[in-house]
Amino acid sequence: MTVSSDSKPLADRVILITGAGGGLGAVVARAVAAAGAECVLLGRRERTLTPVFDTIVADGSPEPALFPLDVTRAGEDDYQRLVDGIAADCGRLDGIVHLAARFDGLMPLATHPIDGWQRIMHINLTAAFTLTQICLPLLQSVDDASVIFTLDEAAATPKAFWGAYGVSKAALAALVQMFAVEHEQSGRLRFNGIDPGPRKTPLRAKAFPSDDPNAQAPEAAADTYVHLLSANARGTTGQIVGADGQPIAT
Repeated sequence: MTVSSDSKPLADRVILITGAGGGLGAVVARAVAAAGAECVLLGRRERTLTPVFDTIVADGSPEPALFPLDVTRAGEDDYQRLVDGIAADCGRLDGIVHLAARFDGLMPLATHPIDGWQRIMHINLTAAFTLTQICLPLLQSVDDASVIFTLDEAAATPKAFWGAYGVSKAALAALVQMFAVEHEQSGRLRFNGIDPGPRKTPLRAKAFPSDDPNAQAPEAAADTYVHLLSANARGTTGQIVGADGQPIAT
């Protein structure tokens, strides 16, 4: 039976998802797989990725690949092994969804631990840049590729106590624009950002340990990730959108 492109908009695509074992990452990975993609699930520990793998297989979606990688320790060679493995096992790469993130809680800059600052900036910003750069040759070899960075515009707006997390998210938004401008002439490789808004995830709970009335279920944002990865969003680049897919003024 032939599956329509409307029901499986990511059929025959290979999508790398970082932070796939997290609260939002697991939900997005499941949605991307349900849309027909073969997912490469990247996370710090295999034990957090295995339940996501099991859920995707139980859904009847394409079986994903697991790639445990601690980006706090990873060097360029580790990223290159990942890319080489994707090329060898999957034959292509059609997109990346950056969902790996670290947040150590609200704290004033005056007492922000330096090692914590460096770790957060590395995971949230430097690792995302490095992985994207090393994946560029694979992404440029397909007709339509999409890279999505997960942003947090509220935290990125200068305000007290958001520290390295807020700075990293502000820088990530700039990185989206830079990548988009540098590749806009290709017409085949696009870069966008999604701000999913407050979501009921373990990361959000670090900032709001009590019930957060503004937080919504992570599933509400999944469709926007799928849309921006699909050919339906071809030509859309340099955009920052909310969970509903509508542009956010920056």
